[in-house]
Amino acid sequence: MPIKGSTIFVRFPNESKNRILHPVTVTQTGGSNNLTVLPEDPNLALETEQEILIYFEKKRKFMQQPAKVEALLEGEEGTVAALKTLGDPIPAESRQCYRVSTVLSKLTSTFDNVEDCSLRDVSVTGFAVITSKHYKTGQIIDAELRFEGKRYIGQTSVQSVTEMPEGLFRYGVNCVKAAASPTSLSKGVQQISMSVQRQQLNRLAGGA
Repeated sequence: MPIKGSTIFVRFPNESKNRILHPVTVTQTGGSNNLTVLPEDPNLALETEQEILIYFEKKRKFMQQPAKVEALLEGEEGTVAALKTLGDPIPAESRQCYRVSTVLSKLTSTFDNVEDCSLRDVSVTGFAVITSKHYKTGQIIDAELRFEGKRYIGQTSVQSVTEMPEGLFRYGVNCVKAAASPTSLSKGVQQISMSVQRQQLNRLAGGA
């Protein structure tokens, strides 16, 4: 069971294709299977009776466990979700398989020469971006990421398209394989993904 004050991750089963991990902070624990969590993103769509998966580190192993949202409660810092864990935690797949939410990091990308496109999540193989331009699955798009003073440039392949309000589209993309380079897009998503996960996981108890 994660402890109070630690950061864990929530994943919605219906996001099985993208496998996005959303960071939340444990605000209370009770017994062996009850805890309340505060999402870092206040717009995270948690609902009562919703079944989710939680991810956390235990003895330096990345674990997953099913859970159910029993209630949504108004707290001093915002809406918290009361969760009840179901079953026992089991080892998760390599965390490199998952996308990590970057909504609150306010990172941007240049996508098809359009600057400042919001970067929504990232993995070691690709990312999700929001733009007003319309593309089709399979299209190859030039992209640039900027992180910690460095620029990473390359091409991406559109894997998924989601229409959003106000004429915007959310694209899940994978990096197109290219020659290894310190400034390649593949190198960039690896650096950003691992850095964001490291920052979030360092808030786990004991800095594990």
